Amino acid sequence: MLENLRLNQEILNRVAELHQRHLKGQRNGQRAVLVRCDLSGLDLRGRDFSHGEFIACKFVATNLTQSIFRAANVFSASFDEANLTGANFERADLRGATFDRANLSNTRLGEADLREGLVLSVAPTEGDQAPGSSFRGAILNQTQMSHSKLKNADFGGATLEGCDLSGADLRAASFQGADISGTELRGAKITDADFTGAALCEEMASTIDITRAKVAKRVTLTTEQLDGLIAGHEAWVRTGGAEGKRLDLSNQDLSGLSLAGRNLAAAKLELSVLSRMDLSGANLAAADLRRANLIRANLADVDLRGADLREANLRNADLSGVKTGPLPGTSLSTRLDVPLESLGATG
Repeated sequence: MLENLRLNQEILNRVAELHQRHLKGQRNGQRAVLVRCDLSGLDLRGRDFSHGEFIACKFVATNLTQSIFRAANVFSASFDEANLTGANFERADLRGATFDRANLSNTRLGEADLREGLVLSVAPTEGDQAPGSSFRGAILNQTQMSHSKLKNADFGGATLEGCDLSGADLRAASFQGADISGTELRGAKITDADFTGAALCEEMASTIDITRAKVAKRVTLTTEQLDGLIAGHEAWVRTGGAEGKRLDLSNQDLSGLSLAGRNLAAAKLELSVLSRMDLSGANLAAADLRRANLIRANLADVDLRGADLREANLRNADLSGVKTGPLPGTSLSTRLDVPLESLGATG
């Protein structure tokens, strides 16, 4: 057993060789058992660690492409920013594991256990709470997760296009701001799951039982009604609040509407679904866009000075010519969790 070690590539290769001999029943083989070891940044491409143990290990920014961890114990491990494309974690124990900003495209996680989990190095204290697995900002396109245990898992801001979650336990899971268009949810348990701010295709939105889950309300406004709301908002902006009414479309699904070139300065759009929308040339200065879903939105030439974009999902949005920074005449400045250039956006 290896414990509390920072592995280099040479040591990892030796561990993989011994584990491979173990799997084949060959002499001098040894099952991989690692506890709180750091494998960050190493190359595990194509390695087979089925039935191995990697408890509370770090795989941050590690290359795990096509690797195999079938039925492995990877309890409370960290795979943040790792590349797991095509990896196999079927029936693995991944309780409490984190995959924030990782790429899990075409990864196989069928029947994996991804519920809450916490490794304690000392006696537990009152108030200790095991976190659910986290996939915040991760890419899970075409990922196979059928019948996985994902209670309390966090998919905030993740992209799950074509992900198979059929039969999965998603009770109390969060999909805030995620793109789940084309995700298969047939037979999944979704009681208390949170889909607010998530981009749903129309067919999927109609299949989710909103009596058991939280879903953003889909806006059904005519062009005339939308024009009236924006006219009232523009009057509110122009008169400093003396006339008109501030536009509030928080937690609304605005899919299918066009807001290109409109004046939405200081509008309330928290947790709104604006994915794939044309917002080009719009004025969103000082707007509240916290946790808004802007995946693949057209934000070309948009004024975002003073806007609050904390926890907003801007993945693959068109940000060419966008204005950010301080808003003249105010103390406001654009608020972002990470620099725009790190979001995979265009522009």
